Amino acid sequence: MPDMNKENLTGVVPPLVVPFNIDGDLDEEAFRNELRYLFKSGIDGVSSGGSTGEGALLSDAELKRCLELINEENHNKLPVYAGIIRNCTRDVIRAGMEARELGASALLVTPVFYYGATDEENFSFYKEIGERVQLPIIIYNVVPTNIISPSLFQKLVEIDWVVGIKQVELTGLAEIAALNNGAYNVYAACDHLLYSSYVAGATGAISALVTVAPHLCVQQWATFKQGKQEEAMQIQKKLIPLVTSYFNVPFPEKIKTLLHLQGRCGGYPRKPMRLVNATDQQKMKAALINAGIDLKK
Repeated sequence: MPDMNKENLTGVVPPLVVPFNIDGDLDEEAFRNELRYLFKSGIDGVSSGGSTGEGALLSDAELKRCLELINEENHNKLPVYAGIIRNCTRDVIRAGMEARELGASALLVTPVFYYGATDEENFSFYKEIGERVQLPIIIYNVVPTNIISPSLFQKLVEIDWVVGIKQVELTGLAEIAALNNGAYNVYAACDHLLYSSYVAGATGAISALVTVAPHLCVQQWATFKQGKQEEAMQIQKKLIPLVTSYFNVPFPEKIKTLLHLQGRCGGYPRKPMRLVNATDQQKMKAALINAGIDLKK
């Protein structure tokens, strides 16, 4: 088995939005523009096909096309985390093989969600994906119908290809991080408390907040690593109102609205989601201004 290079798969990573036009088709120009913006912000990689990118609504062909566009714009060859949200092993393997062919650095895979699974089924799910696709796997622990407990995760990391977990709940993150002996990476997705996640032992973040405010999140990660804890905490205080503005479901439409308010290229969400109303936009504008982020002129 090749070296996993887990140390290269750390830092702050934005999960990409996927801009659609009003008919629900991929807007490739808008996607490229958003990639170019993010790649200039100092991020440590990009993630496609996740929750923020409406990955559960994307076809395999669309997942593939997004990776192709990322490759064309990723001139510095940053790590690419290929998100896959599917409901059976076969479908994940099919999408994972295409991601490997397109040079993905790792897979970011949710547990199956519609029916859920037992611990034994979850183990066989990730084991077979790893053996067939042969790419590092990060478990995306976001599915309320199939939560990966800290004790189950300790068994899953016995699978050679499992290198980490993206954790959306802080208590579980703290427990998983406390058990880490350097064998795996822990990625924060506790958007209200990214700094607190780092203190607890997270090795970076794959978070919608990085998508909304990449420069601040890059700065926060850097100050944390430099030991400037008060500065990192002050950044967290600026960011919390932003998280509050998008935290309720469904949230992809809210993330796209926050990008539009900055003059960025979020596109439309897929129906029935829609961009948020004027009242909520005013709250978002206030949160952006509070964080020191420029609004669209």
